[in-house]
Amino acid sequence: MSKTERPPDHTMPSIERFSRLMHSADEAEWCKALYQLGNDLGFERTLVALVVRPSIKLEDAFLRSNYAPEWRDTYDRNKLAYCDPTVAHCIARSTSLLWSPDIFVSPQQKQMYEAASGYGLRSGITLPIHGPKGELGTLCFVNDRNPGIAFKKDLDHVLPELSLLRDIVFDTSVRFCTVPETSLPTPKLTVRELECLKWTAAGKTTWEISKILHCSQSVVNFHITNLRDKLGAGSRRDAVVKALRLGLIDLD
Repeated sequence: MSKTERPPDHTMPSIERFSRLMHSADEAEWCKALYQLGNDLGFERTLVALVVRPSIKLEDAFLRSNYAPEWRDTYDRNKLAYCDPTVAHCIARSTSLLWSPDIFVSPQQKQMYEAASGYGLRSGITLPIHGPKGELGTLCFVNDRNPGIAFKKDLDHVLPELSLLRDIVFDTSVRFCTVPETSLPTPKLTVRELECLKWTAAGKTTWEISKILHCSQSVVNFHITNLRDKLGAGSRRDAVVKALRLGLIDLD
């Protein structure tokens, strides 16, 4: 699944394949083992991110990857986690998410995907992590292939191992997660603010929400401004992601 279409390496039994990751002496060795596993399974780039407490901001997550440093800098500097559809998926879902251009819907998301593709992050799979103590995370395996039918067929062969690897990564990564205790307050939203937030999460515009709630657009904007202030959100999308993390809304 690399640029040279090299088939995944299945010569080693899974438990033996993962032993280097499970018995790594330190974080550097652990990261090296994880990236090698990703490569053995056909992926050029691997990322793992873990938020060990619900009160921690996304930008303070334990995050390790072999992505291009320039792309990581761009992603972090522009706080793209708050518009990234793969992050929103991991917050609300447990099933794996296959990357494709059509999951990047908004103009900002499309621009993000185009920029990421320039760094070899064109096709991949995201596996959400949900721990027993409220831990939240993501494990991504990515390469520069066209995200078409051939990629999906190859992915089918390695998906069981990727799912097992996700569990092992979570169990073995927690000991390295020393992140600051940055509190995320849980604000009290009014019924109307929650309604506006839920419809915003569903992709509705101000005009559409005003018709649904039988009020003016200015009233909708008033409530959205208030909820953004309460959540400390810089944008509507930021507000949706923070509300999902705090359990104020869901995507169902």
